[in-house]
Amino acid sequence: MKRYITSLLVVFVLAVTLAYPFTTQAASAFKDVSLYKDEIDFLTEKQIIKGYDDGTFKPDQPIKRLQAVQMILRAMGEKVGDAPNPNFKDVKPGDYGYEEVAKAVEIGIISGKQDGRFDSWGTLTRGQMAKILVNAYNLRGIYPYQFTDVNEKHWAYDFVSPLAANNITTGYGDDTYRPNISLSRAHFAVFMARLLDSSFRPDNPYLADSLIEGIFDIKILDTDIHESKPILYLLDAIENEVVALNYETYEYESVRLPLPVEKMTYVNGKIYVTQLKGKHSPGWWGENQRGAFAVIDANSMKVEKQFNIELDPFDIAATSDGVVYIPSGSGQWTFINSYSSKTGERLSTQAIRNASYIAMHPSGSKVYSITTDLSPRNMTVYDIENGKLLSERPSPYHGDYPLSPDLAISPDGKYIFNQQSYVFRSTLNHSTDMTYAGKLDRPYKAIAFDILNNEFYTSNHQDYIQAYDYQTLKPAYQLTTYGDVQHLFYQGDTLIALTNLTFDNSSVPFVGLETITFE
Repeated sequence: MKRYITSLLVVFVLAVTLAYPFTTQAASAFKDVSLYKDEIDFLTEKQIIKGYDDGTFKPDQPIKRLQAVQMILRAMGEKVGDAPNPNFKDVKPGDYGYEEVAKAVEIGIISGKQDGRFDSWGTLTRGQMAKILVNAYNLRGIYPYQFTDVNEKHWAYDFVSPLAANNITTGYGDDTYRPNISLSRAHFAVFMARLLDSSFRPDNPYLADSLIEGIFDIKILDTDIHESKPILYLLDAIENEVVALNYETYEYESVRLPLPVEKMTYVNGKIYVTQLKGKHSPGWWGENQRGAFAVIDANSMKVEKQFNIELDPFDIAATSDGVVYIPSGSGQWTFINSYSSKTGERLSTQAIRNASYIAMHPSGSKVYSITTDLSPRNMTVYDIENGKLLSERPSPYHGDYPLSPDLAISPDGKYIFNQQSYVFRSTLNHSTDMTYAGKLDRPYKAIAFDILNNEFYTSNHQDYIQAYDYQTLKPAYQLTTYGDVQHLFYQGDTLIALTNLTFDNSSVPFVGLETITFE
């Protein structure tokens, strides 16, 4: 069953009353209302808006700027009377509405006009309303389909786009938003009703389940995520950087490395990155191989150490005690080594096929590997004792299942997932370790897990995500995205997708950060 999804990151207080000039009439329907009747009646029943003594609502009358501010402040539960003077020319202490205007300026909802006035009784345009609502309720998101009259250079773009991304507005039938026309009382009611109750939001076939949080011009080599903070770690091939990206605040830190980077892993506050000193080749033999790995403090995003190693690094894994595991990318039958991240000392070595990918078990007690250049492909595991690798244990299958060159271990350590769609057990018992557990209904390229809610998610470079029941491995439902999903993460109540994203008719791809929030 599809879990409830919300793309609005705000909570509204519904106990709201309107300020002057509206009366206290308790009517739930108005004789002059036919269009948007349900939205207006909904807000009337919630005492958010009220009509006039003559039983009318006057839906075509423009909303005044002060009235909109008063309604929004009350909806937010903001107390007034203690805000500093905003020093508007036309709103002085003691004036009607002064305290609300001062509070709205203090909390960043409004900023007034360029001539130093607030213009309390002026009309509110659709563009201005978008700015007020986005600032007041911290609406976020990017709408990938532009309105013809609000492009990226328009002052209102950063406010209209989130409003459209959250399906609060769809604009007009001619693909315009019309930011400069006055907002009527009826249209204000529609905005508010859609904000407060998703059932009022229109059907929009262009909207995905996800929300585009950001767009980046980077080329991702590898990714990881903090165990508890909303921080993604990315390896950028364009700038040869390690990037820390907060997907909630959009804070962005990076550190550039001197040698070409290829793979990374984040463990216990440290980022470990492989660096190349040559090109992977089956003819680059062990005695001549060279490479390096860096240790980066994830809090400061500073390189703590960089170690040269006599190995051509192909992949990397690490444990919480700071031991790093690196297999060689060259030399055919070659080596996987463990290293101290404090001294760079090689702690152990075992045989491995060159260019094998590895995946650390969540317990840190064993590391799995899978070959990339053999047919049939082999999966093996190395037990770990005190940072030292023991001899490999091969899979009980050899060519029985057509595997792709990747491994993903579920966060609870129960299963090994392969992109070809096969699932194997991960157990402490050697006789059952790597035995067949089941098969998904389709291959995938990206995977993320929500073990708490008994779900996991995959995507195969498509603009949708397939959800599965974790216990049965059966498909449950699908979620749509704007771009083709390349990487997936799940944290807290949020599914995070890094996607290939293009806009309009442009052929230039960007990396899109898209989120889906569950409640």
